[in-house]
Amino acid sequence: MKGSKGKRGRGGIDSMWNILLITTWLCTAHIALALLAASLYFLPHPLAVGTLASLIALVLLPVRRPFPRWGIAIARAITYAAMDYFPMSLEWEDQPSFVEASVKGVPSIIGCEPHGVLPLSIISFADYCYYGPETPSIVKETRALATSTIFYIPLLRQLWSWLGIDPISRAHMRAQLERGRSVLMIPGGVAECLRMTPKCETVYLRKRFGFVKMAIQTGAQLVPAYSFGQTRTYSYWKLGPPLCSDATTARLAKIIGLAPMTFWGRWGSPMPRQEKIHTVVGKAIPVEKRADPTNEDVAAKLEEFIGAVKDLFERHRGENGYGDVELVVL
Repeated sequence: MKGSKGKRGRGGIDSMWNILLITTWLCTAHIALALLAASLYFLPHPLAVGTLASLIALVLLPVRRPFPRWGIAIARAITYAAMDYFPMSLEWEDQPSFVEASVKGVPSIIGCEPHGVLPLSIISFADYCYYGPETPSIVKETRALATSTIFYIPLLRQLWSWLGIDPISRAHMRAQLERGRSVLMIPGGVAECLRMTPKCETVYLRKRFGFVKMAIQTGAQLVPAYSFGQTRTYSYWKLGPPLCSDATTARLAKIIGLAPMTFWGRWGSPMPRQEKIHTVVGKAIPVEKRADPTNEDVAAKLEEFIGAVKDLFERHRGENGYGDVELVVL
């Protein structure tokens, strides 16, 4: 079943308006860093002092609900533009069961793979959760979770919050689930980025026990999802041999919360290529709530989730142009 798209998702619409909005979404960090560099360079000019003070304030001031209406309007415009630009689409294999569980207070952990250079497909969930005409209010409380590093960058932290994204932490994730609210995450995370290769689709799941344990402890059902096309939007270069060892790269990534890499899309810029991104959301995996699950319980449920992700990929690969692409699970 396809998610409600309205006028969105029409396909590859390359208008200047869409390009401007995609640039706002994906280049805000570059803008913030450029403002920071310029203000430091021109100190102690009054304009530089004011700019620097504003940037610091944007980092320190909390981003609280209710979000400003103009902020939500910007987020909505970016969502609609992204759905048309790539285009993006969202397909549910069992949307009624997800909605029914949400209404009953049973939360879900939607684990979407792969990460890619940037988890662009999050936007398609924002389109469904926040702007779907028939989306229940409880589903509108779903939040995506991303590396906390993003939320130390002025302007970007505000924008991504309006887009439905929160900094990931065990405490916040548990609080959201215990309130009966669902979460969306990319389980492979930064570690998966370090293992990407252009030759195949790579997902890093076999050591990702934490989100499964959280699901068991809170009684949240696990919902697998796979985004076809996400890894085709950017080219990239990763830090590693011969410049430094893989272990050094992994340590640096853990410290900064980001994969040490450079990437480029259209025109050699941060603008992604217009590759169709189609996300398929599979059927929920039921989870029996246990306060203190054993390692064996967690490992068995993780293996079940991995099997569901592999099954999604195999069943939908052909129709999404991945017939000759191998999926590697690490």
